[in-house]
Amino acid sequence: MDILGNILPAAAERHGAHSPVVRTLRKQYAATLMDDGQYRRALPELRLLAEEYAKESGAGATRQALQFHYEAAQCLEQLGEVTQALEEYRALLPYFEHYADDPLRPLEIRRSIGHLLLAQGERGAAQEALSRLLYDAERLHGPHHAFPTELRRTLYWLSQVQG
Repeated sequence: MDILGNILPAAAERHGAHSPVVRTLRKQYAATLMDDGQYRRALPELRLLAEEYAKESGAGATRQALQFHYEAAQCLEQLGEVTQALEEYRALLPYFEHYADDPLRPLEIRRSIGHLLLAQGERGAAQEALSRLLYDAERLHGPHHAFPTELRRTLYWLSQVQG
């Protein structure tokens, strides 16, 4: 992993900082860091990749740029940066809801938003968000799938804590 990190500056000098070669190395490096749980080191790489893809498209919201923003939000969540992660997920949700070919990603984002609201102590808002999500998750997966089952457990726990 550090090999990739060490190669990046030399590759950028040789091929240019925004070359396809460097971009590929940067993607691999960020993915490796995330897989290794090194979210603080992965975050700047993911943000840079998102920015590069957004600039390249001109529109700013390409699918690839959004994916890197999503991964950055995951890093923020793992680092306990609750407010920043929540902002990032909320900003991303409308874009991912636009893509009908991936119905699971918006549900995952909504689940993260619910959990982050809970982490902020906003139990009522979390319960409301997760309740709405449960309905959509059951429609997509069926009531016995692991995703809605996990949501029901969380909602039950919330009802016990608040009650």
